[in-house]
Amino acid sequence: MNIHLNKIVLPKTVSHILESKFDFTDLELEFINGANQFLKEYAGIESYKVKMVYCLGTCLFNFTRVGLYFLLEDEVLTISTSNLKNMNGEEPDWRVMHFPFRVIEELDLEMVENLNDHKYEAGILYVTVINDKGVNRTHVLHNINPEHIHCFRDFYTNIMENKRIRGA
Repeated sequence: MNIHLNKIVLPKTVSHILESKFDFTDLELEFINGANQFLKEYAGIESYKVKMVYCLGTCLFNFTRVGLYFLLEDEVLTISTSNLKNMNGEEPDWRVMHFPFRVIEELDLEMVENLNDHKYEAGILYVTVINDKGVNRTHVLHNINPEHIHCFRDFYTNIMENKRIRGA
């Protein structure tokens, strides 16, 4: 999917991306359509529709969830579903998470070098945020597209210029 997602010329608004048409296989198309539909119905989407997306790709969350990430100027927006429920024929369990820079405590990106077979699945993003109860929680996005390393560097630099991150 990342090969097709890389063809989208960015930056574009979230709204524009949700209206994009893709040339995917049946399962990929079902996944992207499900993610787009859920995101369109998400209660907080109105505030995101006009935000610019600088990078877009697929990733894994804790190895049991698969999803998309939208890298915005000052936030990471993700939408994911369970790998396990889809295998059992159950309804997808879609979830939206967003990590605005004001709640990010630490940020780290690890890239695996020289993986030609997995060109689009070689990065791990660690985001430690303060949740609504004031507790630090680390979220891990596996298989980040290494083609987006410059986007994540820009994102990190933007956060560093606007807020002091404890782990930097």
